This record gives sequence, C-alpha cells and structure tokens, in this order.
Amino acid sequence: MRACPSRLLWLYLLPGLIAVSSVVQAAPEIEPPRFSVPVRQSEGPLTFVVLGDTRFTDRTGVANVRARQALVQKITGEHPAAIFIGGDLVYQGSDAADYAVYKNETAEWSQQSIPVFPSLGNHEFRGCDDDYSVCLDNWWNTFGGLRGTRWYSVTLGSHLLVLVLDSGAALKRGSEQRAWLEQQIGGVDARIRFILIVLHYPPVRDPVFPSARDEKEVARYLSRKQKAGSLHAKVVVIGSHVHNYERYRKDGVTYLVSGGGGAKPHPAFRFFGELSQLKTSVNFHYIRFVLENGLLTGTMVRFEAADRPGDPWSEPDRFEILARP
Repeated sequence: MRACPSRLLWLYLLPGLIAVSSVVQAAPEIEPPRFSVPVRQSEGPLTFVVLGDTRFTDRTGVANVRARQALVQKITGEHPAAIFIGGDLVYQGSDAADYAVYKNETAEWSQQSIPVFPSLGNHEFRGCDDDYSVCLDNWWNTFGGLRGTRWYSVTLGSHLLVLVLDSGAALKRGSEQRAWLEQQIGGVDARIRFILIVLHYPPVRDPVFPSARDEKEVARYLSRKQKAGSLHAKVVVIGSHVHNYERYRKDGVTYLVSGGGGAKPHPAFRFFGELSQLKTSVNFHYIRFVLENGLLTGTMVRFEAADRPGDPWSEPDRFEILARP
C-alpha cells in the first residue's frame, strides 16, 4: 500500500457522506486516511457522540425503528462536532437500500454538516459470504472519503485522536492493521491528551458473550503499553456488537460497550466488574462525550422505548477521565 502523503486537502462531498466542508482529509490514493475536525477554543467545550448497532433498514423485527429514530433526533439536537458509529450501521451490507434508509433518517445530520465516522461491523458484510466487494462498495459509496481502506484516524481539535478500526480484519502482531495501530499510538503528537479507539467487537465485555477474532489483542497491547509506562495519553476503547451498554476499567484503560443504537436488545448480566451497574435490561442509547480543560466526561444518554408516561430520556451513567499533566 502507498505511503500516506503529508499534504492535506479540503474535501467537499455530497450531503450525507463522511466528510463535509469542516473536515480535512489527506489526498486520495492513500492507505488509512487522516481526517481532522478543527475546533476553535472560543467555541467552548468539544462535544461528540458515539453509538453502535443502529441497523438502518426497512426490514421488520431486526431493529426498534422508533428508538433508532428518536436517538438520531436527540443526537441532532446535541450539535456534536462529530458522530462515531461502531459498526452494524445497516442490517445487510449487500443491500444498498439499507444505506438509503440511513441517508434518509439522518438527513438532518447532513443538513447540519455533522461529520459521521463509521467502523465496519459484521452486518456491513452480511449477504457477502464469498465476495466482500459488493458490501464494501455499498459502504464506500456511502462514505466516499474512506474508499479503498477499512481503518483510519480522526483528530478532533488539538487534543483528541480517534482510531477507527476494522475488528473483522486481523489485529494480531505482524498484521497490517496492527502495525498501523502501533504506529499511530507510538507516534502520537505530544499535544494529544486522549486517544479513543472505536471498533465493532469490544475487547472487554461481559464474558457470557463469546469473543470474536482478534479484538482481545487490542486490550493485551494496551495493557503492555500501560505497564511499560509508554502511554502518555489517556485511552478509551469503545466497541458495540453486544446490544447494550457496559463500562469497565482495566490497566488504566476505560472500555465501553455501546451497542444500543436500535438493534434488538441483548441482556447484560453485570457480574464481572461492570462499573455502571444499570438496573435496566433494555438500554437504547448513545454516549455523549465532552472534553473541556483536560477533563473528558462521558454520559450514557438512554431512551426508554417502552410506552410509559413521563420523559423517555435519562442519563443513568456518567464518568470522568482526567488527562495526565
């Protein structure tokens, strides 16, 4: 693959695609692109949103459409600097109609020029068992700035780096993606105070759900870096796949599961050191992050999909991560 050129270009794409006029992207014909979302200090705190497992589709029985649309509308009102989606954006990646549903239901994001940065999940490849080309073309046709690559990086403002991985591709030592991950973390700018890693399969989660492929390699790598004292930025890892919310802390790294974007809910047993200790079994949600003065605050914003009286919105889990001096 070609080396990433140093020259950055402004990229203007059609509404609904990944990059808008406020996003800087590296020149085309590259391997993992570098995006930058400039944020002026005068604009106040930096707010961005993470969610996963939205399953945009017209199919019935695979997602709660009411919850999904409510979350999209609520996120629109947050006016975030960026939105990160941890995979399973659609139900069937081989079906371009699912991506059309995504574009239609999130039209307000495009109208507000909110950049959307997705990671690949297993449903992005659903229907492409023998040939991934159709599924990848549908994904790249929707997010044109990613064409030709499956993982990439984003900087938000001056102090936050987001690494968006493909947990369906190899992450073991010696793999192409792992080499890129180590290069990104090892060469991080001294101004970066927080690193977020977004991928579909969560490296730390309720062990009742079996692991898949190489996601635990990410946790092992970060633990070694922490014990060696070579991680100068605080690290947060956010997976989805499990259709619920979970929060853990391991070797100084915060691990989150955010898979409540609309897909059919999964139970979370919360027996294994899970920190939120939520009492609700169904948790449609997104995570709002706010970075201000070296403090990163995460809030789980929950939507009550059951038809009950009262306000369906709550914020049952909140956590803070302070940057190192």
